[in-house]
Amino acid sequence: MKQYVKSMKKFKKIVILDSVIFYPEHRKLLQSIAEEVVEYPSSLPENLEKQYLEHPEIFQSTRCYTELGANNTSIQLLANRVADADVIVSCWTGIPDEILRLNDQLKLIVFWTHEKSHRINLKLADELGIVVSNIPDYGNDSVAEVVFAGLFEVLTRNFPVSIGGDIFLANAILLELFRYYRKLTDNEKYTRLGKFTHHFHKLGLVKFDFEKKMLEQLIPEQTIKGKRIGFLNIPLINTVKQFADGAGFSLNTFQIGRDCDSNSAEYYAFVTENDVVFYDVAELPVAEQVKLKFLKGDKAKDVRMLQNFDFRHTEKIFGIIGLGRIGTRVARLARSLGYKVIYFSRSRKVDLEKLLDIRYVSLEELISQSDILSLHVSAHHADNLLNRCLIESMKNGAIFINTADGNAIDQKALTERLLSGELSAYLDVCPGLPRKDILGLPMNDAGDWKIKKILPKNVFAYRAGWKTQESIRVKTFKLLGQMADYLITHL
Repeated sequence: MKQYVKSMKKFKKIVILDSVIFYPEHRKLLQSIAEEVVEYPSSLPENLEKQYLEHPEIFQSTRCYTELGANNTSIQLLANRVADADVIVSCWTGIPDEILRLNDQLKLIVFWTHEKSHRINLKLADELGIVVSNIPDYGNDSVAEVVFAGLFEVLTRNFPVSIGGDIFLANAILLELFRYYRKLTDNEKYTRLGKFTHHFHKLGLVKFDFEKKMLEQLIPEQTIKGKRIGFLNIPLINTVKQFADGAGFSLNTFQIGRDCDSNSAEYYAFVTENDVVFYDVAELPVAEQVKLKFLKGDKAKDVRMLQNFDFRHTEKIFGIIGLGRIGTRVARLARSLGYKVIYFSRSRKVDLEKLLDIRYVSLEELISQSDILSLHVSAHHADNLLNRCLIESMKNGAIFINTADGNAIDQKALTERLLSGELSAYLDVCPGLPRKDILGLPMNDAGDWKIKKILPKNVFAYRAGWKTQESIRVKTFKLLGQMADYLITHL
């Protein structure tokens, strides 16, 4: 076995065309499978915003801003970059036919994204014996969670503060968890100011140097799944427990005086092992509050200081369009909050209907009945699925959530209803960068494109769904795993 491992081949040259995020543990594996690794910044044009101002017409037929990379990079420059490479790693940079034909040594192309068909001629690659793969299903938990992070932010802006009670305290606790881990309000703040952090990453303007900064500094967003949440001297709330069971994070309680005192090893273990600890200032002596704050800092949360909102999930209908892996996970989480869930999908999922207690309806029924509507279709395969007529049929007061594909909806029709106040929305994607012109908002001139404070009761973020420490770790390990698998199967 040792002799076999030593004889395993390495790739001669791996060329990485875009700003792929490698953690230190990723780089260790990358170096073990390649003799040479060459990385280039993104191929997107650095003066993208200037081009938009001077030549807006070139953007009108562009489905995704990343397509401009292929249009902007000359074949000669791309050919120079990938010369002698037996592996190309890309994300948004398309691979033209000429590159495939010019590189006889090319064995494998891996796209660091969930799709590939619109970035390469798969038929030609197959004819030339080049294996092409991509990275599916790396962000299922991350995207499903952000649906509810965005929903809760919209609810805070459209419903009054509650006067108390378990359901409203549950809303406050879950909102605080979403804010603490997903940091969606930070993403929105920068998005409204025209600072699209993920876009800057694509341009190579955001550097992920893990030798100089900690992971938490470079990628502060995390999934709630897998975390341990503590409740000190307060009981668990059933709604929070149900959501935790569905989302995959644990809840733990400790009662000073009943379990042990605050000088015990059990108490310090509880405080240390739980990522966040909730307490009630009215139920915890001042000395204990001081100790908890000293030990946990901002990870100690007084429930009386949390923002809440008067909204009862059990009285609402949650509609899901697309019941794939993410849509299924969203359905499970919506049911855990008490929503009645209906769905529309190209193929009916009878087994999931029984398992999750959800109901299949037509697209038209779903649009007209849903209080919350969440879109989960495959990108680039459902253009204008929600046309103007369907958007106009959404009932007044409904909340629309899009974390899937901006091209799947008539954005201008949606914006008109947002402006009228008839609908509210959380948009994580739109038909381009989240700009006023893309959203269909009026502009004073070509430079007046930032959303700023417009439509304050709505949430506009940019690609927050996939971006968590956990999903990036999975995504890049899957990338490396596909390269390692090729080596093993083609020895």
